[in-house]
Amino acid sequence: MAAGGLTRERVARQAVLMGFADVAITLTAMLAARSAVILADFCKTFLEFAAVFLSWWAIRRMARGPGGGFDYGLGKMENLASLIVGMLMAVCLLIIVGNAVRNFLHPAHVAGIGVQISLAAQAVYAVINGIVARRSRRAARAENSPLLEAQARLHFTRAAANVFILLSLGLSLALARYDWVRYVDPAASLVIAGSILMAALGIFSTSVGDLLDRTLEESDQLLILRELARHFDDYEFLHGIRSRRAGAEVYVDILLEFDPQKKAGEIHAVAASLRRRIEAQIRNSHVTIGLSTGSTDATMGQPRGQD
Repeated sequence: MAAGGLTRERVARQAVLMGFADVAITLTAMLAARSAVILADFCKTFLEFAAVFLSWWAIRRMARGPGGGFDYGLGKMENLASLIVGMLMAVCLLIIVGNAVRNFLHPAHVAGIGVQISLAAQAVYAVINGIVARRSRRAARAENSPLLEAQARLHFTRAAANVFILLSLGLSLALARYDWVRYVDPAASLVIAGSILMAALGIFSTSVGDLLDRTLEESDQLLILRELARHFDDYEFLHGIRSRRAGAEVYVDILLEFDPQKKAGEIHAVAASLRRRIEAQIRNSHVTIGLSTGSTDATMGQPRGQD
């Protein structure tokens, strides 16, 4: 495993451990309290933990490589993991909305030691997420890193959610003498449900499409034809092009016929040049050049980065 893979796996493993601790705290608070917003917070925290855990699992699986088998499915693992999280989101939405409706029909004040546990946890995690968000944003600006920028937005969103839940619970406790405050708790849980719904819709709209094999965009097809035209004098006939997009990966198979009198080294140089140029211009592409002499076919393909 490469050093970069070890670093990514270590970071992901640490995130899994911290996420597990967060789930344990929110679960304890939920079981020890009567509050719709604390239940919604547990569902949100559990979903975040599931997403991090599946990402860690995908990193470990992809770091091991295909193991000599077909690697077409490895590119879809991230999308499949996202789709699983999306399905868990749908289940959590049903639980949160169902519980909120029940609390609207039978309103009651929040109660239980779990409320105090949640208040303390929200305050601590709001500070932690805020600090991490600020540091990530500074690092993103210094290194011009989209990944760090995404991490900054994620932790800022988490900090905002912590503050929102903290205010909701604080309002419910501070104004407990008023009957109308009993509706604040289920209403706040529906706000959290709405944020989960928006995230779920985004996951389903991207992951489902990426899990389906489909043809390349017209611009990429034209790019392949342009590169073939650039090497027009280097081969005799073009017997066919097959291309497909599987998740984030692109697979291109080109069958060319060369002059039987052409030396193997010359053929290899042409195929390597064509493969390099296409892979350099189409992101995450894997190009295989099939060779034909009219009576027999062969394949000239090498792992990316080798000639």
